[in-house]
Amino acid sequence: MAPFDTRSIPEELLLLCVDPEYGRLRIPRATIHRVIAGAVLAELLVTGAISVDGRRITGYRPLGPADEVAAGVLARLEDTGKRQSRHGLDLALRRIPRRPGYQPYLDRLVAAGLVTVETRRFLGLPHRSYLAARPDIGTETAARVAATLQRPADGSPAAERDRQLAGLVAAARLDRRFYPGAAGAPTRRAARQLGKELPVAQAVRRAVDADSG
Repeated sequence: MAPFDTRSIPEELLLLCVDPEYGRLRIPRATIHRVIAGAVLAELLVTGAISVDGRRITGYRPLGPADEVAAGVLARLEDTGKRQSRHGLDLALRRIPRRPGYQPYLDRLVAAGLVTVETRRFLGLPHRSYLAARPDIGTETAARVAATLQRPADGSPAAERDRQLAGLVAAARLDRRFYPGAAGAPTRRAARQLGKELPVAQAVRRAVDADSG
């Protein structure tokens, strides 16, 4: 398995969606486009491609993101930033298109051998489902993030990725799914606090609330 710090935040988010019993990816369709959009912005933030102050994107630095989705988002944000003094996170989140959405990240997980594709026919039409190479990879990812949240923030890139991921999970109200029961309560509390503190996670929560309102 590739080291976790070589995977983007959107990829890590998808791995959290692996059902530990059957190994299938159970993607939350109602919120996934908002969470993936937030994960793309979080990835740009932790790599230094954008800087953020409160609700605003205040700077851009072309670092050559590794995937075409993030690269396209950065190019559009930078172009808008040239015409405006600052760019709102909420507007940036809404302008990230639903398509291709998470598909490029699924494709990268498949290429890395972490996920396989299963094709079946339903009502005469092909239907694809995705299976993790190891059913426990989602719980392993969740456990790593939980361990990071139990430690004081050290500012390392790996820890910051986990913090951003946890904040996004809480913002999309997926924390109880990934950290159920009494055992998951401390992680849920920590994730929800990050969801209130981290600017990208806050933007995702506002978008999810607006969608459901």
